[in-house]
Amino acid sequence: MSFSSWPFRVCLTLFTLGGVVWLGASVARMVVGFDVFLTGTLDFKPTQSESVRLHTIWLFTLLGGWTGWSFLTCTVGGLGTAIIAWKSFRSHGWLLMSAILLVLLIPVQAYVAWEDYRLWTFFDRVTGMPFAQPSEIIGVFLHRYTNTAVNIMLGMSLLAALTIILFCTLRPLQKQKLDSTKA
Repeated sequence: MSFSSWPFRVCLTLFTLGGVVWLGASVARMVVGFDVFLTGTLDFKPTQSESVRLHTIWLFTLLGGWTGWSFLTCTVGGLGTAIIAWKSFRSHGWLLMSAILLVLLIPVQAYVAWEDYRLWTFFDRVTGMPFAQPSEIIGVFLHRYTNTAVNIMLGMSLLAALTIILFCTLRPLQKQKLDSTKA
């Protein structure tokens, strides 16, 4: 297995670029999403009007598109890298651990993408104007933050992504090649 072949480079580039955009958009999305709440609670800010709240939810939905598509790019690149490099998993244990963590991320992010699509259908894609009643949009938005299982899985998925970064940086469980000239 050559780590300098062009398919490996393309897959690694997709994995890296998709992962960077996904992590960045996820953090920006959390900031935008929690902007409608009072600090430390899930109570809406009383000073925000309904139109400001809906616009913030629309921005949250737009960032959801960025996170979904970038995670798809990251997944395609990561799975491609894992398929190309599977023969070297024994000597590069960090690749195997990263591939396992990526596969564990897929169901969580697929569910989140589905929830984002549900929220996306409530808005006009060009103007961002809501199609549904504000109470229905806010209900779907709140479901995302009040569902404890989803929030725990999202937190764990971000920790898994950071662990993948650490594995790829520190490269634990990599067998050293023996130098035959020393014997």
